Amino acid sequence: MIISRTPFRISFFGGGTDFLDFYREHGGAVISTTVDQYCYISMHRLSPFFRYRFKANYAKSERVDHPRQFQHPLIRECLLYLKVRDGLEISHVSDLPGRTGLGTSSSFTVGLLHALHTYLGQEVTAEDLAREAIHIERVRVRDSGGHQDQYAAAYGGFLRLDFSGDQEVRVTRLTLPLNRFRDLQARLMLFYTGVEQSAETISKEQTKRIGRNHAPLREMLQMVNEAQRVLTGKGSLRPFGDLLHESWKRKRELAKGITNRLVDNAYDAARSAGAQGGKLLGAGGRGFLLLFVEPQAHAAVRRRLSRLKEVTFGFSQQGSQIIFKNLE
Repeated sequence: MIISRTPFRISFFGGGTDFLDFYREHGGAVISTTVDQYCYISMHRLSPFFRYRFKANYAKSERVDHPRQFQHPLIRECLLYLKVRDGLEISHVSDLPGRTGLGTSSSFTVGLLHALHTYLGQEVTAEDLAREAIHIERVRVRDSGGHQDQYAAAYGGFLRLDFSGDQEVRVTRLTLPLNRFRDLQARLMLFYTGVEQSAETISKEQTKRIGRNHAPLREMLQMVNEAQRVLTGKGSLRPFGDLLHESWKRKRELAKGITNRLVDNAYDAARSAGAQGGKLLGAGGRGFLLLFVEPQAHAAVRRRLSRLKEVTFGFSQQGSQIIFKNLE
């Protein structure tokens, strides 16, 4: 039995600049953090007494004789990529629902690859996991999207990721004093909109529009540097909230469907109750609304957003981990 635990992430700034079609020409950068909400993948070898050789349990259950028969594309392609021949049962459980803007698909892929490598007796680094997950999701499965989520899930922690034209990714850990982390966390609120859906349509639209979106994307790229200066400085964190608001306004320009009436109404209500800024996490259209709110305004924001479910979270400093291993 092997169990991997892989964190979900919150992306603050730079989302969209991590799309290959943009950063190949202009470079890209994001600031994100992983949180203490996780995806768990367990697996164990199936004995030859079963009528099937592979089984996967996620939102539904599949039993097949060969990995290529799996309907779940990430499970199928991970098994084929690593040439897994032994019969396996794979199970997935999660602290939060998928398709909600927290990088859940990439956390699933990174966690599955980590567990499979461990099962095969192969040493693997965070860099290996991130690159392989990008290959699985963007090349083999051909899902649209950027390249930040895989690195966040594999490395974990508060990160700045820089993307260059030669497709190299530089990972920088933002090491802040503990009280600075605490002050930031005390000003972040997370609310679940209740909408779960794939971001594929929005990501494809965003990819098509990259040529027309250079101006807002370059502005969003510049905000990464400004946000880092605020975080690593010693002054007030209020400019961080202002930057989130400006970034959200730019992001809304990138593609149709990034926002909707439910999100706009909730965001406007939060701002009227004292939130400085925020954003809808992920590609948009669904999932979790992140808000920057001074502590004295938390109660007012909760009252205005009482129809949404608040999620309590903390920052996590670890990426994907193997938390149980017994190969006997």
